[in-house]
Amino acid sequence: MKQITTDQGVQVTPDRIKPNSVIEINYSGLLAQSGAEDVYVHCGSSEMFEWRDVQDVKMSKHGNNSFSANVLVQEGKAFNLCFRDGSQNWDNNAGSNYSFKIVE
Repeated sequence: MKQITTDQGVQVTPDRIKPNSVIEINYSGLLAQSGAEDVYVHCGSSEMFEWRDVQDVKMSKHGNNSFSANVLVQEGKAFNLCFRDGSQNWDNNAGSNYSFKIVE
């Protein structure tokens, strides 16, 4: 199955995100590289700039610097996410968050 990969260590599977489906998120970005023990994905869908159906999901740790979680994508135009560790440090893509198009 194809995935979407960013240069910041975020991977989303599958590469075509559909409404009301479960996707897998893999994270090996800034927080993981900084030695975080716990990472949470903060995510939700949006029509434009307003986040809806927001979830905070604790990710499973794999090795020293990789985390994963499965999340449900609701309806919307985009699926947005960012990450935080147990100390409230955030990786929000320099304030832009990580955003992926939802396709019908």
